[in-house]
Amino acid sequence: MLERAALHQSRFRTPGVTPDARGVVLGERGLVLFASLDRAVAFLRAYGDEGSLDELVPSLLIRRVVTPLRTREILLSVLAESSYRMDRVAGVARLSGGLVFTGTSRHFVKYRDAASPLGYDVQELEATPADVLLYHDAFQQAYTLERDLDLRELLLKLSLERMPASERRATPRLYATAETGVGNALVRYLFRWQIDARVAVAEWPGESAFDDGPRRAHVFELSDAPPRIVKLLASLPGVRLFEPIGESVAVELGFRHPVALDSCPSLFKGDQLTLFRAGAPVDVIAPMPPFAPVRALVRTDLTLAETMADGSAPAPRQGPRVAVAAPMTLPLRLRASNAPWRQVRATVVPLAERAWLARMLYVLPPRTLTALRVALTADAAYLVDPAGIEGVPLGVFYSELAPRIYIPAGTALEPAVSADVLTDLVRNPQNGLVFFEPGRDAPTVLAADAFGPVTRRALRAISAVPIDAEALDLAEPELPLLEYGEPTRLPLRGLPGRTPSDDEGGA
Repeated sequence: MLERAALHQSRFRTPGVTPDARGVVLGERGLVLFASLDRAVAFLRAYGDEGSLDELVPSLLIRRVVTPLRTREILLSVLAESSYRMDRVAGVARLSGGLVFTGTSRHFVKYRDAASPLGYDVQELEATPADVLLYHDAFQQAYTLERDLDLRELLLKLSLERMPASERRATPRLYATAETGVGNALVRYLFRWQIDARVAVAEWPGESAFDDGPRRAHVFELSDAPPRIVKLLASLPGVRLFEPIGESVAVELGFRHPVALDSCPSLFKGDQLTLFRAGAPVDVIAPMPPFAPVRALVRTDLTLAETMADGSAPAPRQGPRVAVAAPMTLPLRLRASNAPWRQVRATVVPLAERAWLARMLYVLPPRTLTALRVALTADAAYLVDPAGIEGVPLGVFYSELAPRIYIPAGTALEPAVSADVLTDLVRNPQNGLVFFEPGRDAPTVLAADAFGPVTRRALRAISAVPIDAEALDLAEPELPLLEYGEPTRLPLRGLPGRTPSDDEGGA
């Protein structure tokens, strides 16, 4: 059925084949026959692991064909640009259980092997009407085309494989998807722990007319997430983690695709994001939604509403100013803590103790008074000393948790947040001082220029309760006059205040 090609042979019975510069018989296309689709996938996987599938993609055709016995097989066809390319295709195909042919149009002859280094030619052409005719040294077969298979659609339908633990590695960049209910909480969580993350909201149309509406989910892009954060997110219901492969493809963390997706990036558009999920259909986000940092989504600007200590409207740049912040997006609350007190630098003295504070300030040493700053409101006095407020043993002590942010000593914020996050969370335009006070839903903010040194004016304002006092009686009582007489046995007889019985008893 086949005969070996000879060196310098220029005429062949197989239509469309010619010798190349090396003398190898080569047609316009190369064709690989596989008994099943999984063998074709094995070829794509092996070829992509060692090279680039992108060099085959422009001319690659995958077809399902039917034999006269109604069995189905897979034909994979590429342009045979040179015998070097066909040698590589043939080597990988033989490892995957495929048979390699070359030719043009519908006649394809067996590609060269060790038995015939220059290739093969047919002895006689088959006249059977068919879409494809294959000539092998062991058989010749006619095939009818059933359908074409799109490579991208094939890759989207393949199931992911679980990756062995020994092959898993840390990745500096991850994608995560979260259902809407979990996504909002996850935004606050990532912001609280200062994870470098961006988020977008993706939307897919409903799968049927019976759906209530389109499906929505949060899509996160994480950079350098700590292992504990990755482990926690992977265990959350409704959250899936994905490892990026290239710019627009990601595979669920802990799994891998049967085909090396990084070897065929041309199949996935740059303005889309394709997420391969384990045990679920592939999510294609098209077009790519705009991402925003989670920092931009969890922030509360505290606007200072100016009021005087007596509640009246202030004149421009005069008098202390105080404000109460609006509720924060990230709910924080105070809880008791057994941790040692640290950085106790402020105290809040209520109105009932202001008279005591006035007396205390008069006896404080000059160095303490110089560093002390005070702000007066209608119901309390706020004192701050950067070196420590222990010299004023009045009121409720406050620890400086972050720059210009104070919480009562012996308490902690729940949930715990870092100083940088807290500073960003309660940022206000006038750079005021923030006090988390017990019993209040939102922190209290005092403008920075409301604090001033402890002067005579401030002392008079603190000691606002007048005290009535009476002058001392300066009249001196008259003293009795004593004269010395002759010595007697009873020298004290007759002195004022003594009775005759005292004199008799003395006798």
